[in-house]
Amino acid sequence: MALYTYQHDAPTITAIGRQWVQTCLVEDGSVLGGGTISTAANYDALDRYFIQRPDAGSGGFYEKLKTQLQDAPPDARKLMAELLWALFLFPSNITEDTKREGIMEVWGWSGEALDPDHPVLSSKLLDGIGSGGMGVNTNRWREMNYLIRLGQSIKAVPESERARIFADYDRFLTWIEAVPESGDRQFRHMLRYFLFPQRVERMSSNGDRRKVLAGFGVASMKQTRRWTDRELDDALFELRRTQEERYGATDLDFYLEPLRDQWKKPNEPDDPLVVEIEPEEPGVRETGPTYARRHGPARNLILYGPPGTGKTWKLQQLFTKYTDQPADVDRATWELRLVARFGWRAVIAAALGDLGHAVKVISLEQHPLIKAKAAQRKRGNVRAALWGYMQSHTPLESTTVNVANRRPPYVFVKGEESDWAVVTNWQDVDAEAAELLGAWKAGPGVSGQAIARYRVVTFHPSYSYEDFVIGLRPVAADSGGDAAAGFRMVDGVFKQVCAEARANPGKPYALFIDEINRAHIAKVFGELITLIEPDKRAHYDASGALLGGMEVQLPGTGDEDGDGERFGVPENLDIYGTMNTADRSIALLDIALRRRFEFEEVPPNYKVLERRVEGVELARLLQAINDRLEFLADRDRLIGHAYFTRVASLEDLRSAFRLQVIPLLQEYFFDDWSRIALVLGARSGRSPFLRAETLRADDLFGSHSEVGAQERVRYEMTAPSSWTADAFRSLYELVDAPA
Repeated sequence: MALYTYQHDAPTITAIGRQWVQTCLVEDGSVLGGGTISTAANYDALDRYFIQRPDAGSGGFYEKLKTQLQDAPPDARKLMAELLWALFLFPSNITEDTKREGIMEVWGWSGEALDPDHPVLSSKLLDGIGSGGMGVNTNRWREMNYLIRLGQSIKAVPESERARIFADYDRFLTWIEAVPESGDRQFRHMLRYFLFPQRVERMSSNGDRRKVLAGFGVASMKQTRRWTDRELDDALFELRRTQEERYGATDLDFYLEPLRDQWKKPNEPDDPLVVEIEPEEPGVRETGPTYARRHGPARNLILYGPPGTGKTWKLQQLFTKYTDQPADVDRATWELRLVARFGWRAVIAAALGDLGHAVKVISLEQHPLIKAKAAQRKRGNVRAALWGYMQSHTPLESTTVNVANRRPPYVFVKGEESDWAVVTNWQDVDAEAAELLGAWKAGPGVSGQAIARYRVVTFHPSYSYEDFVIGLRPVAADSGGDAAAGFRMVDGVFKQVCAEARANPGKPYALFIDEINRAHIAKVFGELITLIEPDKRAHYDASGALLGGMEVQLPGTGDEDGDGERFGVPENLDIYGTMNTADRSIALLDIALRRRFEFEEVPPNYKVLERRVEGVELARLLQAINDRLEFLADRDRLIGHAYFTRVASLEDLRSAFRLQVIPLLQEYFFDDWSRIALVLGARSGRSPFLRAETLRADDLFGSHSEVGAQERVRYEMTAPSSWTADAFRSLYELVDAPA
């Protein structure tokens, strides 16, 4: 059986885990306190205040968690403590005191204290069952996201059906596969072990399951790569029975001798995870060697906030990080940027023109211009591409080439010995190639221009995968004859910047996506959902060879044999985005993408407005408006400071209100002028910016008409010329607003 763990009391801990399932997941109770805490409403509250309010700033887990939950109901904070307790039941590489202190701290945010001598906080129960690796700390927020989604999913099921799900292994697997954010979350495996310890091994990841099967010769890592939880459990169950018969004992464990040495290396820790940051918890036990911090990990960051808070401006400040000034440009980076402006035909012609004599294709491949272009476009066979372009651009009268489809410019000549050169007047025939060769010979310092190692794109509702990654698009015949009119696969902006980053692994590159939430993100990103994760990033050497990470086959790039182009996202590419939360709530952002990005909120900055303009304090004015907006709507629909940064006079302030603020409020409240009047009302009660007029049915239709409501209020904007300094001050001070 899988309950034997030698130094840990697995039977007792799994039993309390099943009690938590019954009390909190099947029912709505609590194992830490009385009352109904594990309710659907409280799970939804945690969704709103924790999942939808990510904190990518500095500080430890509990520090950020407290900020996220500061507006959450007390019972929702208690539920978060319960979920932490459930997560801490399995991992043995965190000390009991550290677990207990964290649980008690979060519970205390509800306003009630938790007794440290509570039975379920005993060291015996918090001892753990097996190592969760360092990931249980570095990815704790992801595990909590998963626990919340799991709770929401089960609370959507009738209570009678919940009990049946957790009582039956097959039914449970069917249900949990549908829980959002499942992926590689450790708690998914922990919960399965709590429920079915006679059926499931005590492993918090499928990685060790696959290693065990490979070590005992059941199936290779390649074979089990796509196995389901059920398939892995079945194979391990049969393997356990075989080993129990072999040793004549049931007190066996794959992490202990005599089974351990058949699949683990000496001194290898359980569930090792290479982490990018140091563990934030002081009580974490070391289960093996310390892993070094990865140097310069890829950054996936989204800046989000209401309009006018300077999100795009903050992105622009990052441009210099990915820009080489003329004096600092290295030739390799410059060459990559240079050839990116030209097609293959021009690059080949420039290389042959530089060589000045006929050469074999194998020698042509070694020219710096060809190597730079090949590094950017690692699609198919470079040699075949060279042959194809040169044959297509040979003069029609050439008899050494048997290609019928030829097009101008006719710049290449093939000799009888299959060597290639350019025509005598090639610079007149192919002006693009001449321009390229001239720039290349002049070198990077001549133009005096900086080299940008980034791309900028703005998403919109019709933006597609074909625009972003690769797609079949119409291509018109260009003046240089580089392509005939028709359709062909064209790289999108993301694939282009990936090619540049892959070709220059020693330099950081970036893609800046403005308004990232305005497109259908799941469709635009496609398989990039997986590839953009920092731990899935592709590591390439200087020649473009894959050293580590993941690549996928891009659709539509297969050759005659069906082998498509392998594509990975280089680890030296950072991705930044901006989100206008008023345009579309952050909650609607595709969840698969949301958990792969860090999020940094960019709120209104009142400090930049701390000045008076003809007696009006701009910071207090905007603060008053935003406080009312948050009360009447939400924090996603505030007004940013950028609307007032250029206000230098009372007339400027009037224009900002008339042309920007009031139209924005109309959009926020769907032209509900009564709520706009509340936002712009003086503290004494009457708005100096809007005039209310009552329309009476009797006056409009006569006393005998039946038109429903007998009165309706119509709002009109008062004359902007009447908006005095006192009118604006009346929004944040008790002053008499002008009539």
